Amino acid sequence: MSTACPNVWVAPFEESFPLPVGPMPQPRLIVLRHGRSVANEQGVVASRPAHAAEAYGLTSSGRDQLRRSIEEAGARGALVSPFLLLCSPLLRTRESAEVVAGVLDATPSVDDRLVERDFGTLELGPDSAYPSVWAADREDPTHRRWGVESVVAVLRRAGPVIEEQALRADVATVLLVTHGDVASTLLCASRGIDLRLHREVGGLATGELGALESVQVARDHIVRLNETRAGG
Repeated sequence: MSTACPNVWVAPFEESFPLPVGPMPQPRLIVLRHGRSVANEQGVVASRPAHAAEAYGLTSSGRDQLRRSIEEAGARGALVSPFLLLCSPLLRTRESAEVVAGVLDATPSVDDRLVERDFGTLELGPDSAYPSVWAADREDPTHRRWGVESVVAVLRRAGPVIEEQALRADVATVLLVTHGDVASTLLCASRGIDLRLHREVGGLATGELGALESVQVARDHIVRLNETRAGG
């Protein structure tokens, strides 16, 4: 199977936020991958709270990354207050949310459903294993090779977060501070694209923001997955 992603165009971040005219029908939903962390520096897989809830936090360069990213997005008018700031329970995302909170004057809250994808038996091994997992994802987004959490399972647990937040009437921007594969899965689903292509469509660098394009499309994607599971 080819790993290419033909006929898929992903808008650059700055083009994903036309300035609103009049009231917005729903808050802007934005995913933010945590800043560069100790795990990134050491090249280690640290996906589980048992290992990464109080370890593998941000590096100083990761904090700078985040400040720059948020300040630049704010200067472009992409971040509109009032804000809701949610984050994964792992240390690197909690620290990332604290950095963001300092720039935006927001209060972060933890949502366990935004936690890193579980990488199974690859945990605490070298992160050079990621490409093999992603290659398997391109073949089958339901796979659990090496005991990893499937892409479909990631969407089933993280997708409801965006469904819930899309109904908020008291905020203009919802920022979800999470991890690479969680962010890429949500971005891919919000564009209605096959989850096998989540890395090509939604792969973010550390400290990078991405706009969720359609909560309804993502919701429909989850419904189809649930119907498939119920029927199977």
